[in-house]
Amino acid sequence: MRGISRNIIIISLIAIIILAGIATYLVISTQRPAPVQRVSEIKVGIIQPLSGGLSTIGKYNLWGAQFAVDEINSRGGIKSLGGAKITLVVGDSAGDPSTAAREAERLIAVENVVAIIGAYASSNTKTVSDVCERLKTPCLNGDSSSPALTRRGLQWFFRTTGDDDLFSMQHAEFLKYLNSTKPGSIRTVAILYEDSEFGSATAEAWKKYMEQAGFKVVESISFRSGTPTLDSEITRLKAANPDVLLVAGYLSDAILIQRTMKKLDFNPKAVLAQDAGYINPSYISEVGPLGYYIFSREVFNWDLFDKVPGLKDVNDRFKAKYGIDMDGSIVRNYVAVWVLYYALEEAGKKASPSDLQAFREALRDALRNIDIGKGVLPVPWDGVKFDETGQNIRAKGIIVQMMPDDGKYHTVWPKEYATRDPIFPMPRWSERS
Repeated sequence: MRGISRNIIIISLIAIIILAGIATYLVISTQRPAPVQRVSEIKVGIIQPLSGGLSTIGKYNLWGAQFAVDEINSRGGIKSLGGAKITLVVGDSAGDPSTAAREAERLIAVENVVAIIGAYASSNTKTVSDVCERLKTPCLNGDSSSPALTRRGLQWFFRTTGDDDLFSMQHAEFLKYLNSTKPGSIRTVAILYEDSEFGSATAEAWKKYMEQAGFKVVESISFRSGTPTLDSEITRLKAANPDVLLVAGYLSDAILIQRTMKKLDFNPKAVLAQDAGYINPSYISEVGPLGYYIFSREVFNWDLFDKVPGLKDVNDRFKAKYGIDMDGSIVRNYVAVWVLYYALEEAGKKASPSDLQAFREALRDALRNIDIGKGVLPVPWDGVKFDETGQNIRAKGIIVQMMPDDGKYHTVWPKEYATRDPIFPMPRWSERS
């Protein structure tokens, strides 16, 4: 009996050792990283106005996005997908919301893109994001600023740039700052805006924040973008005699506004633009001295090279390739691609692109949880983190002014980023050489 008991004990010990070994193997194997998927290509759709009146801006925006893609691919692509290269599949909205929607459907249903970036004009972004929502595909917007875009309860829409509600609030703070430098100089404002989603939402936000700041809105006039004349609108504004003119318009509008103001000798103390056409490289070269002293909201400027990590390096490489400096729209599309890249890395750990819908859902979840800190991207933001509406709550804006000594925009506000003091009030047309 004693021998039998000893054998039982030995057998039991052996069994325990084997079971422990199996358990250890199972634990280790479950903790082992999943094998890296090998995918050669990830297709991302991008929609921009590449024909029609906004085609110059659309081309530049596409350059910004493609430049980011080239950088990512040259650095090894998407690591979690075995170095998969990103391919941009391009859609042309022609600046028309209906065309933009059809392009979104084509990119999703025919080209099988994993996500769509775009589409510049807020009215176009609105229809594109509606299609993305219906077809359950992530839509990442880098350059549209209508506050309404993130107030629709969408689950697949994300915006990296700040919106015009934020920017308009900052405009009111900036005018209060100007008033502090010249007490009592600004009591009234007037608003001139193009009548699509972008301009209309901006005008609404301006009215709210200007009145809250104590400024009286003495006139508010809309116009159709691309109109051949603004004579009657500028004549009405001149009669209202505001201290400051607030303007929201696209490229051709901005050029026409400056020429008409000069022609009709309209002289507010300051003009403050809501970005868009006013910061486009073509506007700057087209208006020349007519654009001096104009303020504009921006999210990027060349003179922040010493204050924003990586900005000068990115701009130098971009200019070497395309021959122009980056502007706010270009850099926002560049940034949008990089944000999507970080999300693609996370999605690649959770799902396979071979199951396209599962991968799109993993990509949406990765965007929801993304957390990029300050200094990672070449913009004066605190980083990127989306709230429940899909809005990046870390985006910020700056105010720039085109200076007469070099014809360039310089950052004048906020103080932490300012490289020049603002020139205010601006000289009358008759006082300029």
